[in-house]
Amino acid sequence: MPCIVSGSASAVGVTLGAYGAGMVCGALAASSIAGRLTFGRVLTIGPICGLLASLVMAATICVPSFWLALASFFLLGAGPILWVVGSTTLRQAITPSGMMGRVSAINSTATYGARPLGAFVGALISGHMGMEACLVAAACAFAVQASIIVMSPAARLAEIPRGVEAA
Repeated sequence: MPCIVSGSASAVGVTLGAYGAGMVCGALAASSIAGRLTFGRVLTIGPICGLLASLVMAATICVPSFWLALASFFLLGAGPILWVVGSTTLRQAITPSGMMGRVSAINSTATYGARPLGAFVGALISGHMGMEACLVAAACAFAVQASIIVMSPAARLAEIPRGVEAA
């Protein structure tokens, strides 16, 4: 196998591939993790991993490293996929079946609609204050997100709640 040179096209490809590998590993581990932890703890893994990933990426400001970037992208794939699995499970458990389509549509619009806005804000920060400021701002945003979710009642759920119709 050829040597991966930091900053090369292959290094960028391998780093981005770590994101996908993290997603696959997280998805494959989801049921095992869910069997070992309370439902609320499973919901917090994704945001905490996202925060950790952003802090590892911000560390590359002081210690430029292919390995730190690779670890960051892997964590950004592995943890948040557990959030997707858990939050989708929670939404489907508590949403009445007659509302499922509308609730899922609102969730998709909010989730995927926010991404271009986040990219725009990132471009503004990076363009005006530099890439380092953008990485720090991203870490701050991940900290806010993780704090909100960790402090939410959902983080304290022992198990998946019974649906509205089942209750």
